[in-house]
Amino acid sequence: MSNKYQTYTKKEDLRDREVRLHPVWRGVGFALIVLTPIMAYAATLVILDANTANNWVQIPKELLYQGSDPLLFVKMILTVVLIFLIGSFFSLITFILYGAFGPKRYGPMDAPPTVYRGGRYKR
Repeated sequence: MSNKYQTYTKKEDLRDREVRLHPVWRGVGFALIVLTPIMAYAATLVILDANTANNWVQIPKELLYQGSDPLLFVKMILTVVLIFLIGSFFSLITFILYGAFGPKRYGPMDAPPTVYRGGRYKR
C-alpha cells in the first residue's frame, strides 16, 4: 500500500535540536556560587590580619564602625571586591578552556564566511 494514508514523520534536524547542559555542570556552577563568597570572606580575614601585622594600608577612621566589630564596613567592602575578582578569574579560566576545547566556530550546517572582493569605499 502507498504512504498516502500514513502520518508523516520528519527526521530531527540538527539545527532544531536543543543543546542541554549536563547536570554535573549545573552542580559545579551552584558550588561556585556558594563557595565564591566564602572564599572571598576568608581571603578578607587573611588580608586584614596581614595588614594589621605589616601595616600595609592605613584604614581611614570614616570606615571604622562604632560597635562590636570596628572593621565591619572594611570587611564588607573588601569581600565584595574579592567576590568580583574571584568571579572574573573563574570567567577567565572558563574562556580559556572553552576556546581551547570548545566546539568549532562553524558547524556543518553553517554557510562558509563570505569574502568581499570589491574595491575600497571612499570617504
